[in-house]
Amino acid sequence: MEGNKEQEWEAMLGSSTELWRHFYHLGCLFAHAHDLAMGLTYLIDAFLIRGGREEGADLDWIDFFRRQFAIYLMGKGRVSCSLCEGDMVHDLLKDEYERIKVELGQSELPFAGEHLARWFGTLEVDFPWLVEDTGPARARQ
Repeated sequence: MEGNKEQEWEAMLGSSTELWRHFYHLGCLFAHAHDLAMGLTYLIDAFLIRGGREEGADLDWIDFFRRQFAIYLMGKGRVSCSLCEGDMVHDLLKDEYERIKVELGQSELPFAGEHLARWFGTLEVDFPWLVEDTGPARARQ
C-alpha cells in the first residue's frame, strides 16, 4: 500500500515536471514572438507549477503570485527569465506572501477577504531588477 502512494506521487511529479517545462518553453517562444500576453501567461504558469508542490490550492497565493510575477517580468523590460531567476522570484514572492498573511492575521483592523485581489495588485515588492547603466561611459584608466 505504501509503495503505491509513492509511485502515484512520483508519477504526479513527473507529469508536473513535463507540464512546467512545456509551459516554460511556450512562454519563451511567445515572448520571443512578441506575444506578451501569452508569454506572460505561460511563464507565470510554468513557475507556479514548478514551485507548487508544497503550496496546495491557496487561491489567494495563486492570485498574488500571478499579479506580482507579471509585474516583475514587465518591469524588467522584457518578458523572459531563466529557470534560476524564476525560482528565485517565486521564493521571494512566497516569502513576501507569507509575511503579508501573518501581518493581516495580526492586524487590529479587519480586512475583508474579498478585497485581497485588488489589494495584491497595489502592493510594491522590491524586485532585484538588474538596471543597466545608461549614463555616459566611464573613461578607461
